Amino acid sequence: MRFNPNTRPDLARINETDLIILGSGAAGLTAALTALLEGLRVVVLERAPVFGGTTARSSGTTWVPNNRMMRAAEMHDDADLAATYLEGLVGNHGPREPWQAFLDTAPIMQADLEDRGGIYFRPMPNAPDYRCEIEGAGRGWRPLEPLPFDGRKLGGYFPLLAPPIPELTVFGGMMVTRAEAGELIHAERSPRALALGARLTARYLLDRLRFERGARLVMGNGLVARLLFQVLSRGGMVYENASVTALTRDQDRITGVHFTRHGGTGSIDAKHGVVLAGGGYPSSSEWRKRQLPEPTPDYSPAAPFANGSTVELALEEGAVLGPAGIDNGLWFPSSIMQRRDGGLAVFPHIALDRAKPGGIIVNSKGRRFANEALSYHDFVRAMYVANEQAPCIPAWLIGDRTFLYRYGMGIVRPRTPTLRKYVASGYLKHGKTVSELAQEISVSEESLDGTIGRFNGFVASGVDPDFGRGSDLYQRSNGDARQTPNPCIGTVGRSNLYAVALYPTPLGTSRGLASSVDGQVLDGKGAPIPGLYVCGNDMQSCFSGEYPGAGAQIGMGMTFGWRVARHAAHNNSSNTRKSA
Repeated sequence: MRFNPNTRPDLARINETDLIILGSGAAGLTAALTALLEGLRVVVLERAPVFGGTTARSSGTTWVPNNRMMRAAEMHDDADLAATYLEGLVGNHGPREPWQAFLDTAPIMQADLEDRGGIYFRPMPNAPDYRCEIEGAGRGWRPLEPLPFDGRKLGGYFPLLAPPIPELTVFGGMMVTRAEAGELIHAERSPRALALGARLTARYLLDRLRFERGARLVMGNGLVARLLFQVLSRGGMVYENASVTALTRDQDRITGVHFTRHGGTGSIDAKHGVVLAGGGYPSSSEWRKRQLPEPTPDYSPAAPFANGSTVELALEEGAVLGPAGIDNGLWFPSSIMQRRDGGLAVFPHIALDRAKPGGIIVNSKGRRFANEALSYHDFVRAMYVANEQAPCIPAWLIGDRTFLYRYGMGIVRPRTPTLRKYVASGYLKHGKTVSELAQEISVSEESLDGTIGRFNGFVASGVDPDFGRGSDLYQRSNGDARQTPNPCIGTVGRSNLYAVALYPTPLGTSRGLASSVDGQVLDGKGAPIPGLYVCGNDMQSCFSGEYPGAGAQIGMGMTFGWRVARHAAHNNSSNTRKSA
């Protein structure tokens, strides 16, 4: 089946449907697919010119405790273990009911979408939860990786799929998984890796004869593409460049939307309601200033249209935000570089460099201030706490030339033969000595030298008495197993040093619209607003701003997208149905 967006009905000619979804990330498309599986007619409206939202830029990992793959592998106690873990993680930060609903639903959602919807994942056995010190934390298997998808199946919709972050691709358009990337860096001494690289490159070159980028889609791009394909296959109507200007109401009930598209205007009635799935507000400077801590982040790696517009639609109809959390953000430490086209690359430092041996991160005084191997979310939180004592926004990731060659540093990939253009652009700071680097990044030479000396004193024992780097399974999984006794602690060189600035950047936001566990948006009195639903990061985080493990955002978004659609299909329809 080949899909052609030019043959779909003009949006202005659609007067009525069953369910309208605003947003085309994993949460919105899951709601759309589930609604179609439940027999509803569906229209998806995306404000951006491309589909996929922030999901398309992400790893696509989906956190599903007690999933069917775990049970097939004889792990039958994970539901109880995960509940213990979330109870310890969330604690008094928020209520139990939302995260318990997630735990109860996530494995059912995943199995249902696989069985009925053709959405496939594979387990990640070696991906531990982020807070391994909490009882019940998983050692792996809870995070699921989406299977690769052939973008050619989307036909004319493939060019409408949001591209991944360019700096995370090879040759500017070839996607590889994290595991494949880890294997490919050994291609010069591994026949298996060399063969993998040859296969992927050959496929990519064939794709480029027809497309502007590779059509073998993995990570978040692959997940969105597969969801979009399944939605289209079942008759879902999906439109880009569609901006909803207002929700429509009949007395107390939300009944549809007003929209603009390509200069025209229109309205659509929705018998079963409207679902808000716009991705929160990480890309809005105004929302960041109101909701996130100071200093207010200037950048975000999120999709540019995740700007709070869908949240604002609900607030105009009497909805309210949930309680404020610790910082209302879901965080990446990122480095910033200007691209050749003038745009900014906001590159997330997830796991490829911060935890590796031979590097450290220092503040404006040239001192370490946190455990570099913490999860990306917890590391940024540590940045904000430490910033109250001594400025560390930006902080500086430091390593020598050997470190960069082995592990890379942000946008700079491992084995990059020359670093001249990165230094010339200002992305990398370079010093032949500790003294020169200290001058380049404006920190105390004496402090930086002392910090490096003290850290190097931890290498032999493998114990970091200052911050506990490499002290748990998650941290060690992101280190280098060849480094003993601690895969996260190695000698920091004192010559030919490089540094890159790290900033706190919100990938998503955790404070969203207050809702029931079925995604019914609540008003100021705690009552559902009939016909109005929410899922994804437009919704108040069921984890109350905590980040349990890899894929927690997408896992939450898909789980509540599934719940929303089923509730809308079976419990919420208007009394009258207008003819189209």
